Amino acid sequence: MKPFLTRIATATAVMLGSLLVAGCGGGGATADTTPAIKISSVKVFGDSLQDSGTFGFKFTVQGAENPIYVERVASAYGATLCNFYAFTGTTFVANTAKTGCTNFAIGGGRIIYTGAGASPVNPLNVGVQMATYASVGAYSATDLVIIDGGGNDAADLVGAYLTIPRDKAASYSGLLAQLLTPTQIGTALAGGAATTGQIGGAYMTALADKFYGQIKTSVLDKGATHVVIMNMPDITLTPRFQTVLDSVAAANGGGANGVAARAQAQALFQAWITAFNTQLATKVASDDRVALIDFYKSFQDQFNTPAQYGLTNVKTPACPITGLGSDGLPTYTFPTCTSTALSAAPQTGTTGADWWKSYAFSDGFHPTPYAHQLLQQLIGKSLATKGWL
Repeated sequence: MKPFLTRIATATAVMLGSLLVAGCGGGGATADTTPAIKISSVKVFGDSLQDSGTFGFKFTVQGAENPIYVERVASAYGATLCNFYAFTGTTFVANTAKTGCTNFAIGGGRIIYTGAGASPVNPLNVGVQMATYASVGAYSATDLVIIDGGGNDAADLVGAYLTIPRDKAASYSGLLAQLLTPTQIGTALAGGAATTGQIGGAYMTALADKFYGQIKTSVLDKGATHVVIMNMPDITLTPRFQTVLDSVAAANGGGANGVAARAQAQALFQAWITAFNTQLATKVASDDRVALIDFYKSFQDQFNTPAQYGLTNVKTPACPITGLGSDGLPTYTFPTCTSTALSAAPQTGTTGADWWKSYAFSDGFHPTPYAHQLLQQLIGKSLATKGWL
């Protein structure tokens, strides 16, 4: 199986950043959304998917009329959200501009954060976010908790894997060492491409165990009785990652060989994500306090049958490209990607001010406001099934 690693040697090695893809639930907007239970406060922990403004903007099209899905869920209970943390340019501090904020999510958050400023107390670790709230006291029966995490971790793993031919697996083995033993890693790397790829699944299973352990310790064991957990979406379907897969195909000469190499890489990465989601589902399966949202399948459904969800484009970001990253991939600037700006500048092939409102992606990873609405509808169905909405 050595040829596969060789074939991706010249592919773009991308350390994928915060992943965010549009959740979809279809769902009827006419459904009765009167809460079946009393929820007075919503607590949120996670990454850019759920960040209400830690950096001064949200990871979607900007506009007061564009709430992200956790804000939509909170609104259904008559609650509001604001960001608990604020970024100073160098560090994260408590938001002094507002009080009583209960959205702890931060763009770039991970289950295991190993980037700049990594430490056991850095709130870019989702577990630290949960522990921070837990340190103040227990939960009550009127609290709803929404948690997501792992997408950025999976992206890091993909990026490290793609650099194997260039750094002799230094990045990949270093990342795996966060959760796996030297013996496990050494044996896998010595076994060739098959075991080298398979150990990524073992890492993701262990990551799910770690994530659940954090949720149990800081949320469930602290008295939370209404907990929504998002599983990991299929990051391979995002515009940014589709470009990475295209580069794998190109590196293999295109044609049938390129198509095969692309499909092989995508299947491997999807298997890793599935390993995480399967383990997480196993951990929470018998816990009535938890509503596990199948974001993975919902996004795949949306990508494969967009018209069913009222989407006209699930491949092209709505926000304009404003530059190129060091990896050669497009970059976007959220503060200037506003509803007004998009409506005033339709993309080629579109007409009317509302052209972007049926797009799935704002940039290469993050959803448009409409995609957030679809994700809120998906969650709403699960909450209704549980009798929580």
